[in-house]
Amino acid sequence: MLESLLVRNYALIQELEVPFNGGLNMITGETGAGKSILLGALSLILGNRADTSVLRDHREKCLVEGIFLSDDTTLKNLFDQHDLDYDASIILRREVTPQGKSRAFVNDTPVNLSVLREIGSRLVDIHSQHQNLLLNDPGYALHVLDSFARIKPLVGDYQAHFREYRKLENEITQISAELSKARADQDYLQFQFDQLDQARLVEGELEPILEEQEKLEHINEIQSRLAMAVSVLHDADEAIISRLKLLTSEIEAIAGFYREVQQPLDRLQATSIELDDIRQDISYLLDRLEPNPERLNQLSERIDLIFSLQKKHQVETVTDLIRLQEEFQTRLDRIVTTDDRLTGLVATKKRESDWLISWAGKLTKARKEVVRDFESQVTALLHGLGMPHGRFEIRIETRETFGPDGSDEVRFFFTANKNQPPEEISKVASGGEISRLMLAIKYLISDSLDIPTVIFDEIDSGVSGEIADKLGTQIAKIAQGRQVLNITHLPQVASKGDHHYLVYKYDDDQSSNTGMRLLNEQERVIELAKMLSGENLTDEAIQNARVLLEASHGTQPRS
Repeated sequence: MLESLLVRNYALIQELEVPFNGGLNMITGETGAGKSILLGALSLILGNRADTSVLRDHREKCLVEGIFLSDDTTLKNLFDQHDLDYDASIILRREVTPQGKSRAFVNDTPVNLSVLREIGSRLVDIHSQHQNLLLNDPGYALHVLDSFARIKPLVGDYQAHFREYRKLENEITQISAELSKARADQDYLQFQFDQLDQARLVEGELEPILEEQEKLEHINEIQSRLAMAVSVLHDADEAIISRLKLLTSEIEAIAGFYREVQQPLDRLQATSIELDDIRQDISYLLDRLEPNPERLNQLSERIDLIFSLQKKHQVETVTDLIRLQEEFQTRLDRIVTTDDRLTGLVATKKRESDWLISWAGKLTKARKEVVRDFESQVTALLHGLGMPHGRFEIRIETRETFGPDGSDEVRFFFTANKNQPPEEISKVASGGEISRLMLAIKYLISDSLDIPTVIFDEIDSGVSGEIADKLGTQIAKIAQGRQVLNITHLPQVASKGDHHYLVYKYDDDQSSNTGMRLLNEQERVIELAKMLSGENLTDEAIQNARVLLEASHGTQPRS
């Protein structure tokens, strides 16, 4: 339940802190006193959007804080989901800065509006006059019927699967689009890959074959010059090696008696040996050389292929071409993998669809099973609220497809007149009739909602007299076991409350202000008397107010 509400710098409220009680809390006040302002402030901590227009003083921030007491242990799971500290005393706070920034807190932990709204919806149900229009909304009608049938957990399971189904649909759509585009490129990718694959590229191969090509292109010149080198070293008349041997012999002839030439002699002998080795190496190379036009042609074709691929793909190395080939392979593999994944998702979607169709049928069956009972109970309540010929009817149209809540479209029909068939509520019901119909529905589903605090904002609009008294009795029944805050202009309704709060406007030296306070028993009599007769109080009005309270509570209020 709402234990207290603190409001600062909101509309006509400078600062107001109001403690609330359990049971039925009646809130009254003159038109324009600020009852709707309080409701607006409360809606801020329940997740409604706000802007700087709510600020009383645009130099200061607006603050609204509500303290709620809850024994609903399932709320702890919700708090755990959002990594919030849970306590039976829950503090919701909202701040709006002069710059228009809004901040929300749950137990002093910053949260976004969606979290605040989700938690607030588990603590408070606000019913205002405009919600009467929801009776014409098939979505609201379905919600009401499910609440009465107590199948919300089943609907929740269905909705979880439906969300998964829609997620699968979106994923399949996205992947199908990607796959379609990829398949459009598949032939191109395959051609490019095949061309590179058929090239059998080897990293680092270009440099060696360029060298081999250059050698084969100059084979005749190489042979000629090597042959000349062998001749100069060994075969010619004046061959270097022969002349060197002659020189060595001359020096050897004097080495026996002129030892100083031994060192030059050793060097000449070593040089002779080295030159002979060089001659043998050159001869070996010469023997291995032979023209190979076929090999040269193969090399030229290979080099031309590599250069053409590099130019085509605008890369500079064989390594780049190999990397590009791997990229083409990856993209082709991805097409195959994505195709397999898409096939799996489609199969999963089919299973999910079959489950949803089956479960939607179970929901339809559960709803239809309670329709007659719900109709009869609402109709009986309408009779008790002064509509003896009132009749309420529910029509369920089951579609072949399924949606977020199943396959059913639920509509409410109503008539207040004898021997007239029920029609759409918007066509036949007056404001007072709609208020009573909505109250009857709220009464029947209030237990299944499991919400500790229910707020009615002038749900008694359009009724008066005896009907107002019956409507107030119905509101009092809803308050059994929960907290109800009821804003009303009717004394017959206000007298039913366990507690009575007065919203009032007062002026100070600078501005008008809204205040709110809990009335004691004598003040309550006076307030009811004013509601009965206006500001000119009479003894008769005061006595009537006492009678109202006595009739509502079975005891005479103390004077």
